[in-house]
Amino acid sequence: MKKTLFFIMAVLVLISCAVQAKSKKDKKPDWLENPKSVYSEQLYLTAIGEGDSRNEAENYAAGNLAKIFETRVQTDETYSQRYQELMKGGKTTFEEEADVQKMVNLQAEQTLYNVQFSDSYTDQYGRVHVLAYLNRFKTGELYEEKINTNADRILFFLDLGDAASDPLMRYAAYNAAKTISLNNEILLSQLDIISPDTKEFLDLGYNHDEIVKMNAMAAKEVKFAMNIGNDQENKIGILIEDMFTDLGFVMSSDNLLLVEGEITFEQTDLGREDDNIFVRYDLQLKVKDPEGIVVAALTEKGREGHKTYLEARERAVRALEKKIRTSLKDRIISYLDSLVL
Repeated sequence: MKKTLFFIMAVLVLISCAVQAKSKKDKKPDWLENPKSVYSEQLYLTAIGEGDSRNEAENYAAGNLAKIFETRVQTDETYSQRYQELMKGGKTTFEEEADVQKMVNLQAEQTLYNVQFSDSYTDQYGRVHVLAYLNRFKTGELYEEKINTNADRILFFLDLGDAASDPLMRYAAYNAAKTISLNNEILLSQLDIISPDTKEFLDLGYNHDEIVKMNAMAAKEVKFAMNIGNDQENKIGILIEDMFTDLGFVMSSDNLLLVEGEITFEQTDLGREDDNIFVRYDLQLKVKDPEGIVVAALTEKGREGHKTYLEARERAVRALEKKIRTSLKDRIISYLDSLVL
C-alpha cells in the first residue's frame, strides 16, 4: 500500500512539474510587450523580429535593429574585400575576434558588431519571436578599439603616400588610406548612436575629407594611354577610358600605365533555324607599368545573337563593358594595393 501511495505521489509531482514547465514556456516574455522594461534604453539598443524559425526571426530582428542606423557612406563592390586585405598588415581585426563578439551583416556596406539575441518565444500560431540587442557600453568599447586600430593603419598609409616620389605609389597609399577611412566613417556613424560620449572623446589624428581630396589629387597624376588593335569605332577604347577616368586617372601620351590589346568581332553561323545572327568576340588586353611589365590582363571570348549583325555586336560590346568595369578594374586595383602591402 505504501509503495502504491509513493508511486502515485511521484506521478503527481512529475505532472505538476511538467505543467509548470509548459506554463513557463508558454508565458510571453516581458520583452515581447515592452523591451525597455527588460533592456533599459540607456544601456541597450533593441529590436524584435519574428519568423517561421529562430534563424529567420534573428535575421528580421537584426534587420529591424539596422533601421536605427543610417549610413550615407558610398562604397563599391570590392570595398569590403579590399578593406580586409589592407588591414591584414595591421593589428588583429574584429572579424578575427569571434569569441568576443557577434557580427551581423546588414547591407553590403554596413556591419553591426556585438549583436546579441534573447531566448526565442514561440506563440500559439507557431511564429518564433526573438529580441536583438546591443549593450551600449560594451559595444562602444569594441567600436572604440576598432576605430583606433583603423586610424593607426590610415596614418601609416598617409605617411607612406607623403614620402612617395612615384605617382603610382603615392596614389596607391592615399587610396588605401581612403578605403580604410571609409570604413571608419561607417563605424563612427554607428558609434554616434550606440555611445555618443565614446565618440566625442575620440582623437583620430586625420581628417576624412582631406584624405578624399589628397586621393583625388594623386589620381590626376596617374596618366594612361591605349593602343587597341582593330577597334575601328573606338568602342572598346571608350569603355577602357571610362573605367580609368572613374578611378580619377587622366589619359595622356606621357603615361604611366599603357593598355595594349586587340578586339575582333566575327559573324558566325551556328546552324540554327531561327533568324538570329550571331557574333563571336575575342578581346585581349594587357596593362603595363612604366617598366613594360604586365600588371593586369583580361581575356574574354564569347558570342551574342540578335536580329541583325550590328545589334548582335552591340550586345557583345555590352558584355565586354561589364568585364572591363569589374574584372579589369579589380585587377588594376589589386596591383595598386600590392604596391603598399
